[in-house]
Amino acid sequence: QWMIVLHPSSFSLILSIVFLLGWSCGILVGRKNESALNFSNSTPSLGANQKDCHDGSKTTTNEKFDGPTMVLRGSLRLMSSKWGSSSGKSEKDGRACDRAVVEYLSPEKMNQLLFAKVKNNGSNVSDTFRLDEYAASDDSLQKRSTSQIRDETTNNMRPESFIDLLSLIQKYSVNTSHPYFFNQLFGSLDPIALAAEIVALSVNTSVYTYETAPVFTLLEREVMNQIGKLVFMDDDRDGDYNRFEGEGLMIPGGSLANLTAMHAARHRWKVMNGFNNYSADRGNSKVDFDVLDSEEEKKFEDSFCVTENTVQQLKKLPPRLVAFVSSEAHYSFSKSARVLGMNDEDLIVIPTHPDGRMDVNMLEKNIAMLEDEQDGYGDSNQSIETKRVPFFVACTAGSTVRGSFDEIAEIVKVCRDYESRGLKSGCQYDRSIWVHVDGAWGGSAIFSSRPEVRSDTHMDEIKLADSFTFNPHKMLGAPQQTTAFIVRHRNALRNANAAGAKYLFDPRKNGAEYDLGDLSYTCGRRTDAVKLWAMWK
Repeated sequence: QWMIVLHPSSFSLILSIVFLLGWSCGILVGRKNESALNFSNSTPSLGANQKDCHDGSKTTTNEKFDGPTMVLRGSLRLMSSKWGSSSGKSEKDGRACDRAVVEYLSPEKMNQLLFAKVKNNGSNVSDTFRLDEYAASDDSLQKRSTSQIRDETTNNMRPESFIDLLSLIQKYSVNTSHPYFFNQLFGSLDPIALAAEIVALSVNTSVYTYETAPVFTLLEREVMNQIGKLVFMDDDRDGDYNRFEGEGLMIPGGSLANLTAMHAARHRWKVMNGFNNYSADRGNSKVDFDVLDSEEEKKFEDSFCVTENTVQQLKKLPPRLVAFVSSEAHYSFSKSARVLGMNDEDLIVIPTHPDGRMDVNMLEKNIAMLEDEQDGYGDSNQSIETKRVPFFVACTAGSTVRGSFDEIAEIVKVCRDYESRGLKSGCQYDRSIWVHVDGAWGGSAIFSSRPEVRSDTHMDEIKLADSFTFNPHKMLGAPQQTTAFIVRHRNALRNANAAGAKYLFDPRKNGAEYDLGDLSYTCGRRTDAVKLWAMWK
């Protein structure tokens, strides 16, 4: 065996060499990471002269970026300056508190600053948001072409000038991610959700059919399935726990989610009682689409079938349907009632306790008052306009002003007791009250695992309701707007909204069962689910 004996000074030399090598590697790695965050116009994502060939290879090209692409890359630099830097710190770290939440200007001063008239020589084009240009005389055109703001050949604004104009949007907007930004509804923006939305925006699609948005359609269905299990299903539920039988959608805002709930509730009541022949068969395989071949672009209308039974139903007028909300409920319910054509007095406001909770006893009394009116329903001596029937109750999970949470289980019990009394009395129509939980502000507590939070917010009681909505863009920090709406009833949204437009929702095409557009009132739909998915994932 050999033994190597080194002089003590040799150990110092070896350690020095190792230190120098490590220091050099650290500098190289740091420079590499810094260059990865560089969004300069001269450095494309694949290198200065490389082009992705989609098969993993790269070719060399000397093609320069066009103006719009340079503007897009410049906008990424602006976002990078707000959300991160090569040091790895976001704007919320470091000296964020040294800057104001907003450079506030009065509306008059803001207009003067940002919407100043364009000068004849065009020197302030990159400093104003005004769209009306100055007089295009030959003399002014010549002055513009020689400026540094306009391109000499196309007379368009130079990319760098337009990027400067975009930077003014950031400069004078409210910094909603500032530690001192305190808003009634929302706060800091989650960067992971923002990253997902940026990718979704680059795809530029609409989530109404599978063939148009295959990834986003399946992704939204996955998110809704998980929300449905979280809200309406128990862990010890028998059968296939991986499947939620209800429906759900991403809706553009909590107000439209509340409108959707009232619309679905009214439709369900009318169908149950024979006042509406509108069902999920429209737009599905039971509809004979061959009769529409001559009108391919025409939406399928409500005249699909008229029978003797239908005529008899049309002769029978429905009673006036009544909805109940608390005095702390969101104002969107009053707007929704108007959209649905309800009378103002048919939206009954229930008083609340001092802490903002709905007074359940007062709800029960008001329902009982309407129940007394129903006893004479069908009597020819009494006017149908005087008969009012409950069909909808809105619970609030986190009121906008006070943050109060209604007692959902108690409210549901009052509604179900009313329904059961109708069965015992042999009422000539089915009683049905749809209980909706508006959790736009506080509903994100559904994700909490803390027993005291779930108890105080009544999150475990939502499973007793018919529908639920919450806004991840509020408590969770998702980009505006991100709203989830979930219904426990199978085909409730499809039944209420399906129009069966053949040019979009033909059931004979591949993947038709995955289309989401006919579940929604709107046709064009944003890729909102990707934001919640990214945060959840």
